[in-house]
Amino acid sequence: MRAQPQAGEGLTSWLCAYARLNDVTWRQMLSAVGLHRSRGDMKHIGWAGYLHTHEIDTLAAATAVDADSLHAMTLHRFQPLGITAARRPTHTDYGMLTTPARPTRYCPQCLDENDGRWQLAWLLGWTFACTRHKRLLADTCPRCGRPPMRPAPLTDVVPDLRVCTQSGGRHGRTVCGADLRSKKRGPAASPAALAAQHTINTLSAGDTTAFSLYDQHTANPAHVLADLRALARDVATSYAAPVHRPGKRSIDTRIDRVADAFTTAVQTLSAPDITRAATIIRTTSAPAPALVSARLLRAVDTGSSHPLVAAAELAALDADLPIADVLRYRTCTPHPAIPRRPEATLTTLTRRLPTLLWAPWVTYILGDGHDSPDAQRMLACAVAHVGTTAPTAVIATMLGNTARDSLDVHIALRSLATCPDRSAVGVRIVELADHLAAIPAVIDYHRRRRLDYTDLLADRCSGTPIAFDALRCLAFEHVSGVPRVRAPWYRETPTFARKCHATAASDALQDPALLASIEGHLRRQGVDDEPISAVPALLDCRVHQG
Repeated sequence: MRAQPQAGEGLTSWLCAYARLNDVTWRQMLSAVGLHRSRGDMKHIGWAGYLHTHEIDTLAAATAVDADSLHAMTLHRFQPLGITAARRPTHTDYGMLTTPARPTRYCPQCLDENDGRWQLAWLLGWTFACTRHKRLLADTCPRCGRPPMRPAPLTDVVPDLRVCTQSGGRHGRTVCGADLRSKKRGPAASPAALAAQHTINTLSAGDTTAFSLYDQHTANPAHVLADLRALARDVATSYAAPVHRPGKRSIDTRIDRVADAFTTAVQTLSAPDITRAATIIRTTSAPAPALVSARLLRAVDTGSSHPLVAAAELAALDADLPIADVLRYRTCTPHPAIPRRPEATLTTLTRRLPTLLWAPWVTYILGDGHDSPDAQRMLACAVAHVGTTAPTAVIATMLGNTARDSLDVHIALRSLATCPDRSAVGVRIVELADHLAAIPAVIDYHRRRRLDYTDLLADRCSGTPIAFDALRCLAFEHVSGVPRVRAPWYRETPTFARKCHATAASDALQDPALLASIEGHLRRQGVDDEPISAVPALLDCRVHQG
């Protein structure tokens, strides 16, 4: 007697139904259709992944089922969606959150209605609900509590997938036999979970229009499904308790948690923009026990293969991150990102940044009244954090700060995180970093910080010694970008500090004779291709030279 395959049925399910209809064992069934050629065929059932040409020929001849229908009952059908269909189950990627686990989910009501036929889609990790019966799928036997289907049926038993096929005895010659159709109806799926499952089913059919974060001209189902799995995996990991083993993830694989994880992933990637997507992640992850640092590391790890997912996860962490990480990953902007070339970026920024950030940019970033040397030093380090991964102490040292200055910078950066308009300040800092990376270098401050300034303005000696030393200190700061307190002539006295302040207010450095002397000093040091100073313009991105 012939058993016709049902729509969406898997090959193993169909062959088991065929054997049950004819009351033959699994070994006899495989031999009859030409699939039992070696001892491992019954154990590995590699043809469930894909069929060889000779297997299709013998199977079609024995069952009178056409080749296309046979192909449609194997996992090869889902290969365009990113599923890896291999001949060994352990090498097959089923799309689970924990690979290479093989899902054994089922809908009891479907099994009751179709006489124990298993849908092939139930093998996919992103199938967690039955949209027809509006229930979450079951994944355990009601009697033994184990997965209800063995990797392969027992060889000398008539297979019956209406019941649990796990071994019932020590010797594996009997099965558990619990009726899976009589399992208590699974919990009702929430409207959100059903909507997510329907969206995933539509995506599997090739429709990506529900995912507005993607460019519909270039988006493909395999790419979107890979991102959904990555985000759902991170969400499921956040729900689980922390694992104290390096490199190990703890993922809650209960069906309700899997449904919640994929529902969050679908809602996130269906959001109109990254900001809205981040809000969804932040809302659903609020009760999660995972630490912020662990979630940040997870987002960075995910970003290597799934940049869009990482952008949403990083944006969701923005309010909880220290200011250094906010700048590193640009979480204050509409497009967070993992640094791609952090070492090269750091080298570029530290060469183009003075130790003290330009006063006009300090006012632009923080507002009036904040252009103190401490603020200038802190903001220069903040700009150098954008798109880099180096610690604050390393950045401060590369910008010419002392160890004591580095500590002050670290404290100042922490206080920046508490300012009322932190996001706006962060956006302006990132704007300056991007601008510096995009324009040609006008001054190499890395070189300027290492010049010998002993003879600076030595040919312009005039006035009292304290006045002349104050002028040379201002010229040192103006040319090198390093604080005047590091100049060779600086005196640690209140009187000298007041004299420096008064000299700066008098615009003494605008004297053409002084500027000519400074240019001569730079030429003697081998710097003949740069202006004395250059400040990136705030509005039109041109460089004002002086």
